[in-house]
Amino acid sequence: MSSVKPNTIAWVITGGGAHLRECVSVLEYVKKRFGLKVTLFLTKWGYEVSRIFGVLPRLRSISPGGYYEEFLVGDEGMYYVGRVNVGRYKALIIAPATANTIAKMVYGVADTVATALFAQAGKSSIPTIVLPTDIPNEEGYVVTETPCYVDRAVCSTANCNACQLISQCPAKAIEVVDNLPRINLSKCIGCALCEKICPKAVKCWEKIKLAPRSIDLENINKLTKMEGVIVVKNPWEIAEKIEVVLSSSW
Repeated sequence: MSSVKPNTIAWVITGGGAHLRECVSVLEYVKKRFGLKVTLFLTKWGYEVSRIFGVLPRLRSISPGGYYEEFLVGDEGMYYVGRVNVGRYKALIIAPATANTIAKMVYGVADTVATALFAQAGKSSIPTIVLPTDIPNEEGYVVTETPCYVDRAVCSTANCNACQLISQCPAKAIEVVDNLPRINLSKCIGCALCEKICPKAVKCWEKIKLAPRSIDLENINKLTKMEGVIVVKNPWEIAEKIEVVLSSSW
């Protein structure tokens, strides 16, 4: 469409930790590399997971709130879905996209800001780039990351006089349960200071391998066959596809 702004994209973050921190690095790169304005849409749990993984400050820097650089959470983003219909974005990126979001997109459910944007992009011939959280690697596993956590087994034998984590956590997210510390994720801001203070007991962003469900793989396969949809296998492939879209007359 002639009204498309070639330097403006919409980016949606859903509530998955897999690839999230790397996706933010890609966001920072493409914004600078291509001189993009990014409207950032976060689902409710996209916002919560971004907080837990410590990337909210970076996201707010990418989309500081100017025109076409709005930072929109949950239903707040619904007011801006119409921009897709009138061609205000060159592309829609949904990354990371949870299995739940993928399933809804495949079966035509549009009840969140992510799925509503996807539906309207399809109607308006706006290309959509999707990175599923549950896409397997070459070994056939889904690789994800954990938030920060306390290994309570380490704490149980440490014999600390006083837990420095509790006194130094800026978010007051360390609490004692059954005489041992744990991280309350409803308060954690993902600063990872706790890991620096006590690297033996605290682990952040630990990578784990999961076996993908067959139904999730089926949905990803269906998504790849949908017109106007580009499914990528890793975050940095998003940058490659954005460059193609920006240089084409899609």
